[in-house]
Amino acid sequence: MTMISPDVATRLKPDTIAVVKLIYEDLCNLQPGQNVLIISDARTPDYIVSTFQGMAFAMDADAITIECRIPQGGATYQPGSKWPAMLEAAAMEADLIVDMAVGYAEFVVKAIRNGARVICPGDGIGGPFMDDVLIRTMLHTDVHAVRRHADQIADCFTGARTCTVMTGDDELVIDLTDVDGESGCGFLWDPDKNEWKSNWTFLPPAQPGILVPKGRGTGSINVDGTLLYHPIYHEKPDSPIRLTFEDGRLIRIGGDRILAARLEAWLEELDDDGAYYGPVHLNIGNNPNAMLTQSQEWERVYGSITCGMGDFSLLGQLMPGIDPDILNRSTVHWDWTVLQPRILLDDRVFADRGRIFCE
Repeated sequence: MTMISPDVATRLKPDTIAVVKLIYEDLCNLQPGQNVLIISDARTPDYIVSTFQGMAFAMDADAITIECRIPQGGATYQPGSKWPAMLEAAAMEADLIVDMAVGYAEFVVKAIRNGARVICPGDGIGGPFMDDVLIRTMLHTDVHAVRRHADQIADCFTGARTCTVMTGDDELVIDLTDVDGESGCGFLWDPDKNEWKSNWTFLPPAQPGILVPKGRGTGSINVDGTLLYHPIYHEKPDSPIRLTFEDGRLIRIGGDRILAARLEAWLEELDDDGAYYGPVHLNIGNNPNAMLTQSQEWERVYGSITCGMGDFSLLGQLMPGIDPDILNRSTVHWDWTVLQPRILLDDRVFADRGRIFCE
C-alpha cells in the first residue's frame, strides 16, 4: 500500500478551506458562540489544524488547539494509550471536539456524556495528506448521497438475522439476532431532518455496518485487502490470508505465508487473549472516491468490507444504546479488509463483485 498524495508540502490548498466549511456547516451544525476543541499531533500538518481553527473563528465559534505527543504504537494500540489530564479538562468544556490524534479514549467518552459531540476528520489519527483525502472523498463526492445510502444500508442490516460473507469456497456466518445497523455516515447533524444524528463520528464517510457481540461469527474468510495490525502502517497481502473463526474467536491463520506468520507471531507476543476475538464490527465501504492508501480511507472503499478484532469496549461506549457488556475487551484493536466479497443478508444477495444492493 502506498502513500498517494499529489502535494504534501506546507502549501495550504484552497480546497481545504471549502471542505472544512462543509464539515462544520453540514456535518456538525456548528453555531456561533460554541466551544471547539481541536486535538492534533505532529502527524497532521499545522496548516490543516489552522484551517479547522480559522474556519471556526470565521463562524463566530471559540476554538483552541492542543497538540499532543504521538501515541506509541499507532492506531492499533489506541485502546491502551494514556492521555494528559490537561486534555481531559479541556474536553469537558467543549461543545464540539475535532479529533485528529486520539480516536478511542475514556476521556472522550466522559466528554460525550458531558454533552460534547466529536468528529474525527482522519478517523482519529490524522495524517500528512489528510487534506487530499477529504477533498477527494468529500468535496469531490456527493456526501449527502453517501449519507442517505449509508442509512439505507444500516436499515438492511437491522432487518436481517444472519450475515454470510463469501470469499471463494469459504464462508463466514455472523448471527445478527438483536443487532441493529449503524450508518457510520460521518454526519453528527442530519440536514434533511434538521436534527442531531449522532454524538461521535469519523471521516471520510462512510462505512455503515454492525457492532458484533462477542462470541458470534463462525467459518473462514480470505482477506485480500488491507491488514492493520502493525503499529506503524497497514499492509496488503501479496496473496489472501485465510482466517478461520469458531464462535467469534480466531482459531487458525493460513494463506499468505509471510504475512500469516507475522500476524501469528504478533498475536502470540501480545499475550492478550482478547486480541483473538472478532469480528467485533463489520462495515461496508460506500464512498466511490475512497482508495487503498495509508489513510484510514481504505475502510470506505466502495463494496469492500472491513472487520475489526480485539477491543471494541471503548468505541462501543461512544455509541448510544449499546450494552457495553456484550463488547469484547483487549489492549489492541486491529482490522482486516476484503475488497469485493459476496454478502448475503439472510438469503438475499446484499453485495457482490463491488456492487451493493439495498434498494
